Amino acid sequence: MAARQPQFSPKQIAAAMEVSESSVKRWCDKGTIPVVKTAGGHRRITLDALQAFVCANDRCLLRPELLGLPQLSPQRTTRIEGHDDPLNQRFRDALADGDETCCRELLAKKIGMGATRSEAAESLITDAMHGFGEAWDCNALDVYQERRGCDIAMRLIYELRSEIPEPSSSAPVAIGGAPEGDPYQLPTMLVELALREVGWNATSLGNDLPMESFVQAAHDYDPQMVWMSISSVSEPGMFVAAQNKLAESLGEDVPLLIGGRALSDKLRPRLHYTAHCDSLRHLVELAAMMRLDRRT
Repeated sequence: MAARQPQFSPKQIAAAMEVSESSVKRWCDKGTIPVVKTAGGHRRITLDALQAFVCANDRCLLRPELLGLPQLSPQRTTRIEGHDDPLNQRFRDALADGDETCCRELLAKKIGMGATRSEAAESLITDAMHGFGEAWDCNALDVYQERRGCDIAMRLIYELRSEIPEPSSSAPVAIGGAPEGDPYQLPTMLVELALREVGWNATSLGNDLPMESFVQAAHDYDPQMVWMSISSVSEPGMFVAAQNKLAESLGEDVPLLIGGRALSDKLRPRLHYTAHCDSLRHLVELAAMMRLDRRT
């Protein structure tokens, strides 16, 4: 037996659309919204009739939760904006749909076209996740879709990393991560991938790390370089003080490379560091030169 469709009163529809009840009743009486009548003669609107009306008249339910409906329609078509390269668009679409296999194939295609693993990941994954953020802000994506996309992206980066041979015992050591309060893990994972491609024994320490953890890791690893990916800063004053303390603890012999979208022109001059990298490619070029310098 088919499940009975939910039915709503004009008053309920009016509240969900944030229009007057009289407007909804007028649409019902004109036949713009098909109705069924109760035994007592009251108007009732089925879910199918409501969805047909919303689509045909370019309207939306501003408060669907009042009707017990999800925020986003399951029939929606989500287009994630970003780089206009068709390969990038296909990757964004696949990631939004949760199609991990397609994402993996598109990454492989990008690499087959001559990109390094980190270049392919930065081009496709970073572009997609920026688009996801904008779509989420605009209520075009649900939270679960954003989380699922992040999980797929992390698995793909791990797979790319596993394809790179383990560094030699003589490879220089680099460690890094994202500071406390920074929820973004993908940028520091991309740095680890890129550095391993150019011969560093690089380890990402993760995100949301207290500055004391950076200091402890530097003591434990005895690295030849430390990086910090900074995508979000909630308390600039506290962050500057902690970051400068880290730079001081590393001394002059351990380069500290920083980068990330949160490093504004106002914040950056207050920090102590060896080099600011405005892109992953810039960081890779610096790291490659530093590795050559160590050999000479």
